[in-house]
Amino acid sequence: MGLGDIRYEDVIAATEEFRRLGRDDFLRKYGFKRARSYELVLDGLRYDSKAIAGVAHGHATGEFLRAGDFSGGAATVARCLRDLGFVVENGETPLDRAALLKHLRKLKVSRGPGSSEPSRHQPLSLLWAISRAADERPRLTPWPRFRDEVGPLLVEFGLPNAKATPEYPFWHLRGSGLWEVQGIPAESAERMPKVSLLDAHHPQAGFTEEAAALLRDPVTRLATLTTICETYLQDVDRQALFERIGLDGYTTAGSLLNPSEGESGDVGTDDEHERATGPAPRRAATRSVIVRDEALARKVKELEGDLCQICDTTLRYLNRPYSEAAHIRGLGRPHHGPDELRNLLCLCANCHVLFDGLEIYVDPDGLVRGTRDDREPRPLRRAPGHPIDEAHLDYHRDLCTLNARKPAVD
Repeated sequence: MGLGDIRYEDVIAATEEFRRLGRDDFLRKYGFKRARSYELVLDGLRYDSKAIAGVAHGHATGEFLRAGDFSGGAATVARCLRDLGFVVENGETPLDRAALLKHLRKLKVSRGPGSSEPSRHQPLSLLWAISRAADERPRLTPWPRFRDEVGPLLVEFGLPNAKATPEYPFWHLRGSGLWEVQGIPAESAERMPKVSLLDAHHPQAGFTEEAAALLRDPVTRLATLTTICETYLQDVDRQALFERIGLDGYTTAGSLLNPSEGESGDVGTDDEHERATGPAPRRAATRSVIVRDEALARKVKELEGDLCQICDTTLRYLNRPYSEAAHIRGLGRPHHGPDELRNLLCLCANCHVLFDGLEIYVDPDGLVRGTRDDREPRPLRRAPGHPIDEAHLDYHRDLCTLNARKPAVD
């Protein structure tokens, strides 16, 4: 529901009714709860901004909006009222990355009968929603799609013998402070709706606008994935899970192909051992590639003298030194790292593969370690004039933690 029809005089009419009825009766009459953050301030009095907007919409159009009919917050109600010349104050501290992660660590997850493990329904649903955010899909998802996509996910990756009930995370994630549900009739919004009501009204649910805005940042998005997995999904095969929900880009630091991927797209014979005749067949292909700054790649190689910064190896190819410019935080989706000297290492082909494959990482002390504890740590060599942004190394370490290769390092 849009708020564009509201006029200044409609808001004034709503505030007058608010004062006449009193706050509690006004909110009860129109199906709202007390504002947790944004309040309209007028003549020294404070009003619940979302309730005022919903009633003002009724004065403007004849259609009085209930709490579940529209979203509140800075980008909707607060902006509408401020555009009309009113003062709207936010009594809560704005959501930031630290607060977001704190909310995620304190999900009100249930425990099944006889089980000490927390339910995975809410964490799995959040990962599914984050995958939509990474793909820049709409913030809110209709109930039928949520049910059809999340339901099988709960069966596949939920606790053993746990019943898949997607309606529970769809509704109860509201308790996280990061999730909202729209489209439930006000008279039914006080308790968990029955599935028949969800099927009849097709409500929508998803991250709040504040949380969704934070998740657009790749660094914050990685931190949320790591927090959810480390807190609730330690025993889950994360690579299988990420591939299942479209987060497989987080299983490497670059764009390496999965070694297990087949060659089904190639033209060939049914018998792999049959002798080929003539040149190998070809097929047309179109792909989108990231344009890298080749001057930067040459610069890092010159600074490091084509020596691998990890193993000090100098490879040779066609009687010339050979090295590779490796991005610490990948350029493409989902990492969206910058193409800059501070995000580059000079590596041999072998160490490049290991680094992108999350088999090695650089610890906070500058030592290169194996994520499987199978190699002696050694310092990452840094040539004078080659700056490295520690934030990119932090991001790479978080990827290793997310893939359960190594405990997190503060």
